[in-house]
Amino acid sequence: MKRSLSLLPFLIMLAFLLLFPDTSFTCAASGLMLWFETLLPSLLPFMIISNLLIKTDLLKNWIRIPAGLWHRFFALSCDGAYALILGLVCGYPMGAKVTADLYLEKRISKKEAEYLLTFANHPGPSFLSSYVCLQALGQKALILPTYGIIYLANYLCCLLFRRRADRQAIAADSDDHAENKRNEKEISIQSPVGEILDTSIMNGFESITKLGGYIILFSVFQGVIKKVFAPLGPVMYLMCGITEMTTGITALAGTGWDLTILYPMLLGITAFGGICVAAQTKSMLAGTDLSFGPYIWAKIVNFLLTGLLAILFIEII
Repeated sequence: MKRSLSLLPFLIMLAFLLLFPDTSFTCAASGLMLWFETLLPSLLPFMIISNLLIKTDLLKNWIRIPAGLWHRFFALSCDGAYALILGLVCGYPMGAKVTADLYLEKRISKKEAEYLLTFANHPGPSFLSSYVCLQALGQKALILPTYGIIYLANYLCCLLFRRRADRQAIAADSDDHAENKRNEKEISIQSPVGEILDTSIMNGFESITKLGGYIILFSVFQGVIKKVFAPLGPVMYLMCGITEMTTGITALAGTGWDLTILYPMLLGITAFGGICVAAQTKSMLAGTDLSFGPYIWAKIVNFLLTGLLAILFIEII
């Protein structure tokens, strides 16, 4: 029964493809172009370089300089901090991708990896400034406040989930994992750089292709929502945002709602990431035994915190 229910959305989507081929084609093409013009050039180079740095151990020297900062403020090992930094710079789903890579390379423990998933996978600054503030809202003045709200809520989420974990155990376990792995590397013969580069490129293309599939799939699913729930008006726009963040934000921005309602809603959806980003994140964890539960709970908490902070900001100004 449970399996049948899980297949129901895909059966609905199949019916939509057959009944509305023109709309389906437009939605799929829109998702494809979003992937090709935005995700492919912006994320693929980072995926390749990140994988290369992890496999060659080139990041250990500079990432260890502010070790006290990672331990004190984030309860992270130095290797875990790399996932946090890449997630911050690149946005979804690089935080989850790097976390999974570090865990598979035995650089961080399972405990730290699942803790990282609660706050290291979030929207990047370029998406917040260019897409949310400038393109969707048309408000350049909101760029800095948006950074502050999104990343403050993310850090508060980090603090909430850190209380469930032992800070010293996380850092110590992960440093032991990393040190053991480095000792093994020093003893063993290093793989040729060309071979590592080839592996990193293939890994990057595999990951970015998965993301493209999810973007196209959820773009079509969003088309289903617009057709079926069009009479519901505001509810339909909210469902679009929860389903696929990027196109959902555009749909919400076009409603003409007052900024006091629109701004908290857009930021909350951006912090949550949508079901599409959740599916992308899950795909990045393929091949690991990491639990997906902490990520989902953290995103729900982050959605609420971000919305609350945005409301407070709007009320103050």
